[in-house]
Amino acid sequence: MPISRIYNTASAARRKQALSYSKGESHSGPVFTYGKFNFDYSINFQGLKLGFNDKNGMYHYKRDIIGWKHEAHVASQNGIFYLQPIEPLNLPDNVTDFIEIKFKEITLEPKSTTVVFLTIPIEIGVFLEAKTGERTLLDIVTFCHPKFSLYGSASRGVITRYYESQVYALPPTVRNYQEGLLRLEIENDTEEWATVGRVVLYQKGLNLYYDESAVSACAKMVIRTHDVADVYGIDQPIREDMIQCLQIFESRRTTPFCNIEGALLDSTFTMDMGMR
Repeated sequence: MPISRIYNTASAARRKQALSYSKGESHSGPVFTYGKFNFDYSINFQGLKLGFNDKNGMYHYKRDIIGWKHEAHVASQNGIFYLQPIEPLNLPDNVTDFIEIKFKEITLEPKSTTVVFLTIPIEIGVFLEAKTGERTLLDIVTFCHPKFSLYGSASRGVITRYYESQVYALPPTVRNYQEGLLRLEIENDTEEWATVGRVVLYQKGLNLYYDESAVSACAKMVIRTHDVADVYGIDQPIREDMIQCLQIFESRRTTPFCNIEGALLDSTFTMDMGMR
């Protein structure tokens, strides 16, 4: 059965004005260039080689990243392609709709809110654009090695794309071809101290933005009890002039492994199997 892809953006109800974080200090590491390119533009970056060759009116697309290769024929009069960050839930296969970020535990006092920054893995989508403006996904690459985990138990849980992050008070400098920034607002809505050491975010809540130096997303976690929290994404860039990315929703080949009844409502995921 062919895999359908739906390009979407989150509900405008949760879209907010850009935040006001300044760009971090520049560093000597390489920076990947996202954006719109003609077919005569080629990539040779950190082991990634990518480009189009004209074969008598038919374009031949070739990609090689450290021995992982892909080729395709493309019939296009427009000759335009896009490179942009996409959610890290497509490789090596469309296994899960959830990303789990594990971090050093944070203890919050009752009825309080704090904001932290975490890093998240990203993938890179190669999109074609027709003269009509219609886009389609041609290829996906990654500089990360995906890991998976189980949040909850085998009888009651979800498979997640697993990642470990440091905790930052301000946006750190990241490798924009490998990592993005997740601005996470954590609200303790209880009358007790609460401790958090992980967050599980549903794919449709992961709204990515990029500029010339960073990729970012925003989310909120509301602690309801000592071991239950609601998590949802916020469609919001961390600073002005960041460009919004297309989201990719893959139809899973199998029923998603989600055995927590009532845990998912729209793009809000209820973490009721613990937060540490």
